[in-house]
Amino acid sequence: MRLYYSDASPYARCVRVAIRHLAIKGVKEQAINPLLNDEAFVSANPLAKIPCLILNDGAALFDSEVILRFLDSEFGEHLLFGLAPTWHQQTQFSLLKGLLDSAVGLRQEQMREEEGVRSPFWTARFEQALLRGLQHIEHHGEQRTQVLTAHNIMLACLLSYIDFRHGDIAWQHVAPSVAIWYRSFSGHPEMRDTQP
Repeated sequence: MRLYYSDASPYARCVRVAIRHLAIKGVKEQAINPLLNDEAFVSANPLAKIPCLILNDGAALFDSEVILRFLDSEFGEHLLFGLAPTWHQQTQFSLLKGLLDSAVGLRQEQMREEEGVRSPFWTARFEQALLRGLQHIEHHGEQRTQVLTAHNIMLACLLSYIDFRHGDIAWQHVAPSVAIWYRSFSGHPEMRDTQP
């Protein structure tokens, strides 16, 4: 199998952490700049987004959640998501995906500043969504453990990306217990090995 990824992508990092955690052999990781529209990559994923996993039969899977669920089903014995996740657990995972979308959207707004088209409205909206979402996780999220589940992996990759791209956002003030958990969780070898 081949995984198209970029070091800076938090979505791809979630998949790379899962591959290491599940000790999946035979996955060739290929770093790529999705903005360059590499022909083989775009042929596999017409959206030109990463991550994208090419299976041994040539079929392509894209969207980090789809890939994570595939890896969990085929190689993980449902260790990442569980056999029968509750609606609450699935909603919490959707919250984490939405927060990742907000963090990446905020980064895109920052990049537009060079073009003079950065939107103060969308910048503030993305920042507020991040803080509200993390505060919600602080008070209403699932119990955080050191076990590498899909939820914990995505939360840790989200927080790492915020620190990496948005160091001015003091998320630790609204989610202090999450910050304590994150410092410990970041010590997992799978997290260290995929650090951008």
